[in-house]
Amino acid sequence: MNNALKQAIHQLEMVLNLDLKSIQHVNFIERNAPGYEIHKTDEKVKIEYNNINDALTALGIWLSNPKTNYIYIEKRAFKRVGLMLDVARMAVPKIETLEKYILILSLLGYNYLGLYLEDVFEVDNEPQFGYMRGRYTQAELKRLDDYAAKLDFEIVPYIQTLAHLSSIFKHHTYGPIKDIDDILLVGEPRTYELIENMLKTTKKVFRSQEINIGMDEAWMLGLGKYLQKYGYQDRLKIMFEHLEKVNALCVKYGYRPAMWADMFFHLVGGHYFNDQVEFSEDITSKIPKNIKLIYWDYYQTDIQRYHAKFKSLNQLTDNYGYAGGAWKWIGFAPNNDVTMRTMRLAIEAAKQYQIEDFIVTSWGDNGGEASQFSILPGLCYIIEQINGDDRLNKDNLLSLISNLTYQNWLDLDLPNKLYSNPLAIPVNPSKYLLYEDPFLGLYNQKLHPCYAAYYQRYKKILKTDTKVAGPYTYLFDTLYKLTDVLTLKSTLSIRLKKAYDDKDMPALHDITYHEIPTIIRKIELFYQAFYTQWHLENKPFGFEHHSHRLGGLKQRLTDIANTLHDFINATISHIPELDERIIDIANDDYNGCRYLNYYGDYTSFGKM
Repeated sequence: MNNALKQAIHQLEMVLNLDLKSIQHVNFIERNAPGYEIHKTDEKVKIEYNNINDALTALGIWLSNPKTNYIYIEKRAFKRVGLMLDVARMAVPKIETLEKYILILSLLGYNYLGLYLEDVFEVDNEPQFGYMRGRYTQAELKRLDDYAAKLDFEIVPYIQTLAHLSSIFKHHTYGPIKDIDDILLVGEPRTYELIENMLKTTKKVFRSQEINIGMDEAWMLGLGKYLQKYGYQDRLKIMFEHLEKVNALCVKYGYRPAMWADMFFHLVGGHYFNDQVEFSEDITSKIPKNIKLIYWDYYQTDIQRYHAKFKSLNQLTDNYGYAGGAWKWIGFAPNNDVTMRTMRLAIEAAKQYQIEDFIVTSWGDNGGEASQFSILPGLCYIIEQINGDDRLNKDNLLSLISNLTYQNWLDLDLPNKLYSNPLAIPVNPSKYLLYEDPFLGLYNQKLHPCYAAYYQRYKKILKTDTKVAGPYTYLFDTLYKLTDVLTLKSTLSIRLKKAYDDKDMPALHDITYHEIPTIIRKIELFYQAFYTQWHLENKPFGFEHHSHRLGGLKQRLTDIANTLHDFINATISHIPELDERIIDIANDDYNGCRYLNYYGDYTSFGKM
């Protein structure tokens, strides 16, 4: 065993707290041929490997696979398999968190980690870029890249060069290059000065020759300041003008750029998920051959939709990859079920189209509340589907690194499963029911009294999981305490409205003087658990949003209790909000559960 592999194994022992004494019985043989081979019999184990990433992948299989007398030769369905973590939406993972992730991904068989950065990195000559956002210093990113390189693992920067840069426009410095919303102003010299400064920085700190330049979801491109300056222009022409300039900068710095493919479908077909888009030669000829287009899709449960999009991509270019989703961007709890239902089909289709670059994205929309590690069961499942066999035992591997089984990990999905329908859908009641205003409700939202029973059951399951000592017990504790809040809070508005309409004073008295104070105490316990989770995994920046949200929730409940007190004591004769409030009881297969992720939609029917 060479020194590099010894150091990698030492990292597994120290960072993941693994007991690897048995590894002395493994004969590691370095070789020139790519990939790995594992030869296991009752008497001995031999692992041949080309690089450290291959060795750790083989080690993950051997550590997890109880079978004997097998030979596994690496067979990669996809040349590159990576996880892209959103590190820019409030939750900015600590470098130590990312180092831990690199080790876990290596054991699973992933070979790169993408960092979705937006403005959360220090850029030369741009002092306000990422200011107070928890931006990574260049030294931090260099440290991470050096760490990964020792494991023959790649770090790929994902930046934005067109849209999704709303945070920088809080600074007057960037006002002159704002087109509209979160979109840069195409054609402006300062726009390309900023982009070049980004590329200079990423080139300094990352070894990778690949960079994702974003350019996705710029739906209002050319319709703001650009429109004022130049009048209405063909928006596809604007897109190509910008792409040409950004691509020239990428070539200047020796990059192989990739970008999301959605804007071409949007501008030609009217919307991204139009499956019947035809691209003319005039369009396809303008897409630089060196740019890899990434088809992203996190939603489809019909394999024909994947096939249709791959066929459309084939019209545009023969240089493309695929990005699916590991669902943790819908609040405090992940949705590994949806990850598995969508990714199984995506993997099947991607194999047929011989995709070389397969990306698993994990976003952090509107708060980054879910633990960075809550998607581990989904990541294990994806690798199992890619391999197409049972060489990696996901239950054993998760037990090894966490003391919790695969099924324990799937318990993290429970707070959003308030229905018996076996088909998982991307809904997030555990977030919106937490913040739902008991006086006002949420617009177009149906509720159901059965939620309380579900949360009572899930609370017990998650409480049992918290009793298993291990390095990830804290994230189960967070969701246990969330379900404890929701045993009461999820149906509070239903019961409150009924008691008010019925003038049931004993029920109103109980809600006012017992139940609401109890909910507030439970929120305080949940807050402390969530605070612990956040600060274990992430930098402190961004948590201020949750201080305001959860602190505001407690104050709102206090205000409601005070209003109810006045009503009970006849200081006021009625409560206008409850006079107007309509409770719509759900009668569908999902008990009214839906996907409503933006906190700003929870607190008022008015516009701020």
